[in-house]
Amino acid sequence: MSRLLRMAWMNVLLSYRVRIAFFFTFIFPMMFFFIYFSLFAKGNPFAVEALMGPLISFNVISNALFGLSVQLVTMRERDMLRRYHLAPLRPVEMVGSRLLSNYLLFLPVVVLQYALAVWMYKMPVEGSLFALWLVFTLGYLALGSIGLVVAGIVDTVQEATVWNQILFFALLFLTGTTLPLVSLSHLLQQAALFMPPTLMILGSAGIMLGGQGVLQNLHVIIGLALITASCLGLGVALFRWEKEQKTTRRGRLQAALALIPILFVGLWLNASPGFQRTDRMYLQHSAQALNGRRAMPALTQPPK
Repeated sequence: MSRLLRMAWMNVLLSYRVRIAFFFTFIFPMMFFFIYFSLFAKGNPFAVEALMGPLISFNVISNALFGLSVQLVTMRERDMLRRYHLAPLRPVEMVGSRLLSNYLLFLPVVVLQYALAVWMYKMPVEGSLFALWLVFTLGYLALGSIGLVVAGIVDTVQEATVWNQILFFALLFLTGTTLPLVSLSHLLQQAALFMPPTLMILGSAGIMLGGQGVLQNLHVIIGLALITASCLGLGVALFRWEKEQKTTRRGRLQAALALIPILFVGLWLNASPGFQRTDRMYLQHSAQALNGRRAMPALTQPPK
């Protein structure tokens, strides 16, 4: 554990020395902060509140897929991982340190965006901040773990870029990150529940629009935790130190196991009457907030 933490902190310090990494870690997300809140929300505090979850979801998707998955494949292709392999490091320490360091770089951006939204756009502060942090953290870890699985099944940076681009655009347009969930068809809304960004957006919206806490978001928290645990375990199992080690059919079949918890969580949430009731309330309140009207705080009952 101590080696994992030391490596994670070293990766954070090294990231601050690379200008392009600093740009995509801090400057790039802040550009979309103003695009979402000044152009889309038009500075309305209630619309800003409704768009905070989708903005963080966009940052998570970009960081987890391109900042973590492609990064690991690049290091393997350039034989950088071979040097780490000479040290007494286990795959779980290498993978865990990269995931933790990227999370530590992502967290200050979220805090800064939340603080600026409150200060500049007068966004209301409602719900449990601890629950909000927990939902965003699990959402990041879930998507980061999926990115690790992708890194484990591809052999080159080109393959990683193709797979991550497909995932990026699918998650961008089918989860409420760019297109509001309320504007999607009922079938797409049901399909969106199979995707971690949707759970993160629904959980954060329940907290920020409905004043909820941890107990009211247990469905979302448990779902994201299951996806994180299973995909992280698969990411460690599929991790390769050498570029000469090619992906096998067995490895691809193992990667397919990552679909099982995602399918389970999606089916569970679609079959849960309590969660469906909360989901419908969120869609109504989100539509009100996006139109600049204050959402009525009726999301405080925990789903059964």
